Amino acid sequence: MRVVIVGGGMVGLALARLLRGKGVDPVVLERQSPGSHMPRPFMLGFQGFPALEDAGVYDGLRAAGWDIAPREDGTPVAICVDFIKLIALLGDGVPVAHEEQVVELMRDGDRIVGVVTEGPGGLAEVPADLVAACDGAQSPTREMAGLPATVTELGNGALGFMGPAIIDRSFSMAYLSDGNIIGLLGWPGGSAGWWTIDKLDSETALAPGLDAFKRSFSTLLPEATEAVGALTSIDQVRYSEPRVLTAERWWAPGAVILGDAAHFFGPETGVAAGLGLGDAHALAEAIGQNPDDPDAACASYQLWREPVVRPYESNDPARQPRPEINNEDRPEPERWPPTA
Repeated sequence: MRVVIVGGGMVGLALARLLRGKGVDPVVLERQSPGSHMPRPFMLGFQGFPALEDAGVYDGLRAAGWDIAPREDGTPVAICVDFIKLIALLGDGVPVAHEEQVVELMRDGDRIVGVVTEGPGGLAEVPADLVAACDGAQSPTREMAGLPATVTELGNGALGFMGPAIIDRSFSMAYLSDGNIIGLLGWPGGSAGWWTIDKLDSETALAPGLDAFKRSFSTLLPEATEAVGALTSIDQVRYSEPRVLTAERWWAPGAVILGDAAHFFGPETGVAAGLGLGDAHALAEAIGQNPDDPDAACASYQLWREPVVRPYESNDPARQPRPEINNEDRPEPERWPPTA
């Protein structure tokens, strides 16, 4: 089967690696240039461990990262690892065509039969029996394939930071009085954290300044004191407005969507990476079982994955109602912006 993978990130590389293990040599197209990823912590949930094991990188990733919540048998619930290390291990030996942007899907009637890509050499057609969209929550490939997705804006914003302090733990989280969360990640290259707040604009969210952020964050989550104490600029703090995404159908004749292109979760679940790897694992197995029938492979993929993914979607804490509390009515450390 001729497979074109759109997106050379974690899910795309995992799919390519797993397919190569089954004798399928896919074309991987990535719009960014090599080395464009920045060092950052990345949490891989247990849902993706079987895919990592079959791809031959689980032991290497676990050695390179920090375990989160090891269980009695020693296996962790998740691993926090440098994203660059993750990409390097998954991409080892996997050819990727960088700086190639898919601008059109080729069609024969109602069937997608390849992609038109634009890169350093200009426009080129790449025929395919199956186009696998691994190009993120805003997937242009999904839109071109005519697979609708529902994007829901959440009622809250989030403050996040990433700093250089190497701390004594891989993970910590606490719930606040309004049901929102504050959390901390530790990894071999530093630490990072997030705090769910009221939806604001970026300027207002960052206006209280770095000292106020450090003071509030460390009061609410004392184990983060060392991590936030190492911050030196408000530029190390970022305001964002998370969204969630769901798609009813994950394939059309000749095209299939995986990972964030098919389902994107709120910040509390911590499952997006693991489920994306699980998607790649299932699709590779389905192609292996149906090497001459991409539609049958896609039908099996959705049949196998829906019972796994849909419960996470319906129970995503981000989709659940939260009590509405005015900022001034919160306990003082939870107020953001802080009141005088």
